[in-house]
Amino acid sequence: MAAASDLSEYLRGLPEERRATFGRLAAAVADIPVPASIKSFVFRAGQKDHPVYDDAELVFWRAVQQLQLREAVSDGELPLTYWGFHSIDLLARRRVNGILITDRTVYVDDVGRESAQIPTATVDPATIRVADGRLEIAGVGIDLAQVARLLEPTSATDAVGYLSAVITAVRTGASEQPDASPASQPTVDELVRASRLSGDFLLPSRPKDAKGLAKLTAKWKVPADETLLVSLSSATFAGVYGIAITDAAVYSRDLMEPVERTPLGEADSFAWDAETKTFRIADGHLAPTLPAITDDNRAYVADLMRKLFRAARTA
Repeated sequence: MAAASDLSEYLRGLPEERRATFGRLAAAVADIPVPASIKSFVFRAGQKDHPVYDDAELVFWRAVQQLQLREAVSDGELPLTYWGFHSIDLLARRRVNGILITDRTVYVDDVGRESAQIPTATVDPATIRVADGRLEIAGVGIDLAQVARLLEPTSATDAVGYLSAVITAVRTGASEQPDASPASQPTVDELVRASRLSGDFLLPSRPKDAKGLAKLTAKWKVPADETLLVSLSSATFAGVYGIAITDAAVYSRDLMEPVERTPLGEADSFAWDAETKTFRIADGHLAPTLPAITDDNRAYVADLMRKLFRAARTA
């Protein structure tokens, strides 16, 4: 799936329920007044009337691209507010510097210094403070000396108050969200298509993937009474290796090894095993890694695969 080019396109790719949640949370954040001293640093999702910048929507989307989409552990996060500015890194590239708050994660990135991704639900607003010339959240901060000439006397403390209010509103709104009904849960196909690794998977709904899936089904001897839902696999001269999910089981095969199978009801994990450099699906079932899985996206892939297992059980 091609990467979204702006926030509107990103939201269109989410399930209806997530879009509704975004609307509710974005409205709650929009109700929080932005102090005059920090209006040039605050950018809200969907804000079309920024008091300082005409390109505020683009600034916000760049923050989402650089902070959220590159680092997110799960798909479908709802970006809501960005406090920050641009800086130039050692390679003379323009980089986003600041704090992005989504419904699930608070992303903090002080380019060349420190960065962190903190679950929004765990952020205590009391940990947002100014200390040693830094704007901090849970001990991770942005060096304010970089923008000292742009700050007013109350800018730092006003940022603390504003970000604390946003975190509180988002946490409250997220906790009030009703549980999704089974009918609204995304399917395997929807999860894969919405993921940032969509192109690395093979799906029955994509005609171009038919040949690869047929080869896997034949080589791995997938039973005829099972429906293949998705695979993350590669074909080599030594055969097909990777991971596949049917409506009944999770399959995997490493090069020069036999096919492993675990019923979906017993596939309760997809965790990295550093010793064997494989993924543990169940006791005795280790799945190989693939070129699409890197050190940077391993946690993301693990979270996605666990969601695929759950979705497959209701297929």
